[in-house]
Amino acid sequence: MDQLALLTPVLVLIIWTFIIFLIMAFGRVSFMNNPQDAAESKDYKDNLPAWVNRTADNYNHLFEQPVAFYAVTLSIALINNFDILVVQLAWAYVLIRVIHSLIQLTINIVLVRFFLFASGWLIIAFMAFSQIFLN
Repeated sequence: MDQLALLTPVLVLIIWTFIIFLIMAFGRVSFMNNPQDAAESKDYKDNLPAWVNRTADNYNHLFEQPVAFYAVTLSIALINNFDILVVQLAWAYVLIRVIHSLIQLTINIVLVRFFLFASGWLIIAFMAFSQIFLN
């Protein structure tokens, strides 16, 4: 199987992270009078709409768990020993992260977000274990 098939979900998640950055930047720029107010987040968070703060939180979340996804996926691509199931799991992970973002930016139900977060870890763990124990 072609490595690009496995790396495309990684690239899509990077593009999604950029989209979240743009939303966050738009929100912050729109609602801040002085850019220096952003020197420390505790100084400006109370003055921003909740959706701007949730977007910033989500942006940070996209640099937490997804780092493990990137490492596992790039490692598997480097090993070049994967099948269609691993590619489907990578796409499932990206879909889960996009849904997690949309939930956090809109209705922000923590239990739903936690379920998605835990599901993401199960996918990452299975991808890693599959390379160690199933190959």
